[in-house]
Amino acid sequence: MKDDISPRLTAMRDALVAEVTSTRAAPGRRHRPTRGAVVAVVAAFLAGGALTGALTAAALPGDDPDAAAETTLSNTARYLVEEVNHGAVLGTPRFRTAHGDSSSPLTHRPAGADRVVVAWACTDGDAPSVEVDGEPVVGATCGRGDAAADRIGWGTAPAPASGDATVTVTAGDADRYALWVSWGRSPRTAAPSAQQRAETANGVVTLDEYRTAFNRLAACQAQAGQPLGDAPLLWYADGMWNSAGRGAGPWYFASPPSTGSDVFDTQCYPREFADVDALWQSEHPEPDEAPPVAG
Repeated sequence: MKDDISPRLTAMRDALVAEVTSTRAAPGRRHRPTRGAVVAVVAAFLAGGALTGALTAAALPGDDPDAAAETTLSNTARYLVEEVNHGAVLGTPRFRTAHGDSSSPLTHRPAGADRVVVAWACTDGDAPSVEVDGEPVVGATCGRGDAAADRIGWGTAPAPASGDATVTVTAGDADRYALWVSWGRSPRTAAPSAQQRAETANGVVTLDEYRTAFNRLAACQAQAGQPLGDAPLLWYADGMWNSAGRGAGPWYFASPPSTGSDVFDTQCYPREFADVDALWQSEHPEPDEAPPVAG
């Protein structure tokens, strides 16, 4: 879907993605993989979390506002589900514009569908509340008088165990919105390896275990053709980072590849390092005053 997104829509999309990206690590700490990386990129999809962003009227391409809204919602949902969260949009989406309460059945369930993906734009009035078979989908808010921007929201909810799903919207009679719904599939995330389970079984991670787990992560990435590149093991003392073993730490600082992040997010990191990393960081919290590592 990336190739047919207009420049204006691309700018809006990037603003949305920035919110996900910013949750991967604290400011200045994006060079060390953290459990937050998987939480933001994978668990947000699994938990049905939502991301919001402003969409100005100027960002809607074309002369037909309904067609423009459908294109915008489709591209936004597909990009965030597939590119950011590594899931998949399945089947034939449904789109409608409405005001007040409405109900949209989602039928013809494809094989493998375990989520319902919903995206909506508040075109006039207050934000609606959206549910999938009674499960709330948290999204954007838009207030009356907010003429500068329409608000769009998206999220997912668990699909029923079998059969069709129903998306219900609760809104005031004067509240107008556009709604896009589709079936989806959760990302396929690797389970922790036997080695990682053994390293975390006693609830404590040693430095040797930390090193060994990270080396497995790096080897996994290299085998997949997405090497991590330079990944120093650093300590912190007297306001500076060092590799000589002085001060607090150590921590690995690695930059996940700019492409192929699905390998890191859904395979190598959860399989070989995520649980070890989480325990190590809880036992060795990085000092708040530590400067970011360049790279």
